[in-house]
Amino acid sequence: MKRGRRPAGFTLLEIMLVLLVLGLSAAFVVPNLPQNKSDEAKEEASRFYQLVQLWTEQALISGQTFGLRVDDDKYQLFKLTTEDWVPVEEQRTKTNVSMPEGVGLDLEVTGFVDEEDRLFDRESLFDEEMFAEEEDKPQPPQVVLMGNGEIIPFSLTFLDGKTRLWQVKGNDVATFELRALNEDRE
Repeated sequence: MKRGRRPAGFTLLEIMLVLLVLGLSAAFVVPNLPQNKSDEAKEEASRFYQLVQLWTEQALISGQTFGLRVDDDKYQLFKLTTEDWVPVEEQRTKTNVSMPEGVGLDLEVTGFVDEEDRLFDRESLFDEEMFAEEEDKPQPPQVVLMGNGEIIPFSLTFLDGKTRLWQVKGNDVATFELRALNEDRE
C-alpha cells in the first residue's frame, strides 16, 4: 500500500492561532504608542473648555465669584472669600490641572491697559522689605468668573512648543468658543 503524501499548507487551526497572537500583540502595543502632541493639546483644550463652562455655571448658580490662575503649564481655580482668593478644593471636578509634557499655555486677557500704554510706572512707592512676607502668597487669578454671569474676556491658547494649536475664547457674557488655529485640524 502506498502512503499518500500529506497535503502541503496550513490548517485552519494554525491560521487562527497566528491571527490570535497578532491580535493580542497589537492590543498591547497600540495603546502604548506615543501620542501626537496636537492630539494631547486638543484633549486638554477640550477639557478646559468644558471645565470653564462648568465653573461659570457654578458661579452663576451659587452667586460666588471664582477666579482662574493660568501659568505656563497649569491652571487653577480660586474662590473669592472675604479674606482673599483661596484655591478651590477638588470635589467632583478638577480644579488644579497640569499640562502633559510638551503642551504649554498662553493666556491673553482683554479689557485691561497694556504695560506700554500705562501713564505711570508700576514702581513701588514704599520700601520693598516692608511687604516681604506678603510675597509668599499665591498670585491672584487673571480671569474672574463673576456670580452674575459675567467674566473678564480672555483667550487661552494651547501650544506645542511655540506652535499655537488650539484656542479657547471667552467673552464678557460667558460665551465660550473652542477652535483649532490651523485649518487642517478638526
